[in-house]
Amino acid sequence: MNSPRPLFPEWPKLSKRLRAARCRILLSDFDGTLVAIRRLPGAVRFSKATRRLLEQIRDAGSVVGVISGRALEDVERRVAVSGIWYVGSHGYQLHDPRGRLISLATATERRRVQRAVRQLRSRLAPLPGIRLDIKGASVAVHYRTASPTVAAKAREVVRQVLEQDSELRLLAGKKVWELLPGELVDKWTAIRRLLEEEKADTDRFVVYLGDDTTDELVFRRMRQGISVVVGRRRNTAARYAVDSMGEVRHFLRLWLQVVR
Repeated sequence: MNSPRPLFPEWPKLSKRLRAARCRILLSDFDGTLVAIRRLPGAVRFSKATRRLLEQIRDAGSVVGVISGRALEDVERRVAVSGIWYVGSHGYQLHDPRGRLISLATATERRRVQRAVRQLRSRLAPLPGIRLDIKGASVAVHYRTASPTVAAKAREVVRQVLEQDSELRLLAGKKVWELLPGELVDKWTAIRRLLEEEKADTDRFVVYLGDDTTDELVFRRMRQGISVVVGRRRNTAARYAVDSMGEVRHFLRLWLQVVR
């Protein structure tokens, strides 16, 4: 972990690498990176300007991917850019640019999550401000709108469910606890699969942008790429940083200028 360097002073050097690369791959988290985090996840709106930038970058020949903890169908519907990669449920589900579905969850893992959903649904129902988000291969407990007392009660319920199934994994994010069915799949697992499917060789320029603790897994493991944290975080494995989503859009424009 370290203090990341500001991205833009390094961009003249990095842009030369982007220009020279045969394979150019731009990957980004969604909430907190491409869109602002809202109290209710359903209130998020993806800007037309950012959507247009992603479309132009795609049309200029770059591989584009949005990597999210949201359900796959949810992030696809909100981004609504065709011909790019989508990854949902923290890596368990992928759609390639041609619409082919790739699932990294086994039948046993899906049943494990379904059992957890039944337990959480019955025990969390009386708690105001707690929202359950059921996905294809995971389930999330959101507590952003709950009081601290209620959140503490929900945390105890989550602990009990995890205790009953030692194979479940807890992934803590911003005001959310995510229960995943195992230890073998995460965002980086999905990105590795994406790179294999794209046959991206060593002559590639890969960037990943993210803002949350779940993105740190990618930052730590993506040794050959450019990792960029969004927000003023010092304790991160990312090599570079931008301060805001406005700076993310500026970076997308800079990328577009190079690849055009």
